[in-house]
Amino acid sequence: MADPSIEKLSTGEWSPERFGRHLRETGAPLVERVSADEVDVTFVDEPPGDSAVTLSVAIGPRIAFNPVGTEFTPVAGTPFRVLTLRMRSDLRFSYVFTRGGPTGTGAGGPVPAGAGGKAPAGAGGPVPAGAGAGGQVPDPFNPPPRFSECSVERFSGASVAVLPDAAPLPWLDRAEARPAPAVDSAVFASELLGNERRIWVSMPPGELAAHSALPFVVHLDGTPEHSAPSVRDALVEAGLVRPCAVVLVDQLGAQRYKELLCDPAFSRMLVEELLPWLRRRYPLSRDPADVALAGESFGGLCAGWTALHHPGAFGNAVLQSPSCGYHPGLGAGTGAGELLRRNPVPTLIADCLAAETAPVRFFHDAGELEGSSTHSRWLDHVLTTKGYDTLYREFAGGHDYAWWRGLFADALLWCFPTGGRDGSPT
Repeated sequence: MADPSIEKLSTGEWSPERFGRHLRETGAPLVERVSADEVDVTFVDEPPGDSAVTLSVAIGPRIAFNPVGTEFTPVAGTPFRVLTLRMRSDLRFSYVFTRGGPTGTGAGGPVPAGAGGKAPAGAGGPVPAGAGAGGQVPDPFNPPPRFSECSVERFSGASVAVLPDAAPLPWLDRAEARPAPAVDSAVFASELLGNERRIWVSMPPGELAAHSALPFVVHLDGTPEHSAPSVRDALVEAGLVRPCAVVLVDQLGAQRYKELLCDPAFSRMLVEELLPWLRRRYPLSRDPADVALAGESFGGLCAGWTALHHPGAFGNAVLQSPSCGYHPGLGAGTGAGELLRRNPVPTLIADCLAAETAPVRFFHDAGELEGSSTHSRWLDHVLTTKGYDTLYREFAGGHDYAWWRGLFADALLWCFPTGGRDGSPT
């Protein structure tokens, strides 16, 4: 059933102004528990004019926002439109609303008293005619959190829903409440690649000891507002990780889709040009065990593949929902061509199987509800069987920055704990 406040609104017991205050006070979306592990989640929009509204979430097979085909339903006599879905109570997910053409193409009339416009969670279907990426907006009653802008534009600026049984991300909460840390910015030119890009470097809080040689993490798909430095600061000040530098590497628009796909030239650039460039400018360790390469999605694929092939440079790899199903020869189609199609083993998994076990530690997380979870489980099985020191985590969600931003804290705790990796003091 719909949230009780929707019934009060639809019967006239509450005015639209009173309902708006309720939304601002309680937060959106509205959540009502219906069983030990399920909740009804009611999304509310107040679109201009007669716009149709649908919901898209970062859960599902698409590496993007997956549309839920059921249209929001108008609440009679009010400017509001609502959609109630029954969901697992442990989900955390990014979401957006898509506003399209006139309402009425996918849903019934106004909501009567006691109704909630309920639709099955995960219902498929097209986005209404006239809607598209240009019509995507965050939930007006649940503004995007800090760090919601990211290098992959289609994921930027989304609202985040945290359902009551979702695993907490306490270090992200602390990071969001902190002032922005200082970040040095410079242009880095690569002779190997014949291009240049912006690099941002954040040093840890506090005074550095003389002759410091800091551990550090190189994070692909970097932006100057990335969450990683603030998460690092919270952990360092709590005494849980060693003071470490965070290096954020800009990816160059569409060039990202070449550079991060197991490209030997890009990996050589990181090892032969970027690391020496960084060490000339900052007091950074030369011990591979003190160096981590991190990334999300294609960045996670690149981090794992580069560390595997260059263990003398990167002794740690942080793979967040890595696209480890990638192989340049993989494709899909229909018709007679399917009779000759062969599916090779994905590149990162095949290279792990073929190579001698390297001195690299892997932190690996993935959403159990994203399309690539099967490949992540396969990669973890291969790494474990080959004897790698690896930590694999699955979270209750999809291919989603809402999780990656917080689980990066677990990656730092894995890579650079203040205690030795066997628990002994350093």
